[in-house]
Amino acid sequence: MKKQLIFMAMLLISLKSIGQSALPLEDLKHFRIQLLNRTNKNLFGVPKQLLEGYCEGLFKAYYPKEIYTEVNFGDFLSHFSWSEPVLNESVMCGEDYCSSASFKELFERFDLYLDYYEYAYFNTSTSRTERKVEFIQLVYSIEVNGTAYFFKGPIFRMDEIGKLVIAKNEGNESVQQSLKYTFELARFYSVEITKSEVKTKQKRTDRDDDNQEH
Repeated sequence: MKKQLIFMAMLLISLKSIGQSALPLEDLKHFRIQLLNRTNKNLFGVPKQLLEGYCEGLFKAYYPKEIYTEVNFGDFLSHFSWSEPVLNESVMCGEDYCSSASFKELFERFDLYLDYYEYAYFNTSTSRTERKVEFIQLVYSIEVNGTAYFFKGPIFRMDEIGKLVIAKNEGNESVQQSLKYTFELARFYSVEITKSEVKTKQKRTDRDDDNQEH
């Protein structure tokens, strides 16, 4: 009987964990980090790491409205109206392809902001309410006639990229610091993006948001 109770308890914990990790984006809090802010300089360069790793096949990327459906790199390029570089003798291996100058301008348009989605939960081990970052999202930004426009980029799962992407360690640059650990420390400045702000943006741009998302 005791073994059965232990098994049931473990099963409930497992189901609870699965339920938490399967939360849709609209049920998570959405935040934006301005990477040029001096408080956030340790995160500058993270979008480039993600894009190059995505191109090389090291990281998976997902559609924001279908967070468990992968989007391949070619479709990502097509979505942002970007052509693949022409392959020649100087661009033969994957590393050279992904660091091609043809991608420089596109990748730089993701340098200004980084979004993340998190939820709060009660940790029974510590008897505290804690937060967990579930997704990282790239943000495409462009300025036209003095007006800045922002478009949602692909989604990355923190549990897949958190230990592989490196952020600067401001305290000791000789010691690497993972993106996951950086977000656990939360030593950066971000602002929450509310649903009302998203709706206002949609009205202002008069664009169908489905066509802006990967």
